[in-house]
Amino acid sequence: MQDNMQDDTQDDTNKDENDDVGGDDDLTAGALPLWFPELAPGGDGTGFIEKNSRHSLMFVKRLQPVLLVTFDNLSNVGDQSPERVPWAFKFARDQHVSHLGVLAHGKLWYRDPQLIDRMQQLSDSGFFADYERVVFAGASMGAFAALVFASLVPGAHVMAFNPQSTLNPELVPWEDRYWIGQRQDWTLPLSDAQGILGNCGPVSVFYDPYHAPDHQHFLRLTDANVTPYKCWFSSHKSAVFLRKIDALKPLMHAGLFGEITEQEFYKLYRGRRALPWYVGSLQKYFTQKGRDQMGKRARMQYRRLKRAAS
Repeated sequence: MQDNMQDDTQDDTNKDENDDVGGDDDLTAGALPLWFPELAPGGDGTGFIEKNSRHSLMFVKRLQPVLLVTFDNLSNVGDQSPERVPWAFKFARDQHVSHLGVLAHGKLWYRDPQLIDRMQQLSDSGFFADYERVVFAGASMGAFAALVFASLVPGAHVMAFNPQSTLNPELVPWEDRYWIGQRQDWTLPLSDAQGILGNCGPVSVFYDPYHAPDHQHFLRLTDANVTPYKCWFSSHKSAVFLRKIDALKPLMHAGLFGEITEQEFYKLYRGRRALPWYVGSLQKYFTQKGRDQMGKRARMQYRRLKRAAS
């Protein structure tokens, strides 16, 4: 009988690249932006929008004594639509937490003197001190920014998905994925996450230890308050992967209002076993290691789970 493994465990990572926590189900082209009801003149909220040539800041103050600070990643830096909102805007709105979102206008890794100065000013002015909890979050480029800017806020929690620790070629000569980012000014402040996170609260890093460059970046994060959450076989798309197994929102909720525990994370991560992406990646891994039988066992387990769910 012909093996049809590829038919039912096809890697589906390219079908939906959206790694935003809230999804994009109500971002209809031409509709009023999600921020409009709160930040427009006459709106029912308070906050601000600031813009320079390289980045924008959008802040909305809400009822909960919690502030979520997020940073865009590469997937939306080219989005010039009026409907664009910061990463996790819809999630923060639905949770009624205040939100400071930093929108990137290019693949700049937040190497912007104006932005760095503005974030320092916010810290110095007591902006962050108004909240009982401040959580910095982002994915990839945004995760790098979450790490380094969180160091400005003692006690801040961090949720970093597939972060880089730096793109300074002198510090990470093995990093060859982001040549535009590497050409930015890495002599600016807050250019390396190594050794600067000790004054933060819990720093949760979600990454695939089998994805070599991400693992190398994680190893540079040496502060004792850094905890790894291993998203096996998710490659550099752990946030997308977690969203597909319905784990991203519960994790973000725990980061905002409680504590993320390893036990709860790996319980949620069991959902990977029914995801074609995971099973296909697992079989590919075993095949490359010359362990075809293990790959077949993974395929059979997936098919059993699929039949049980139907």
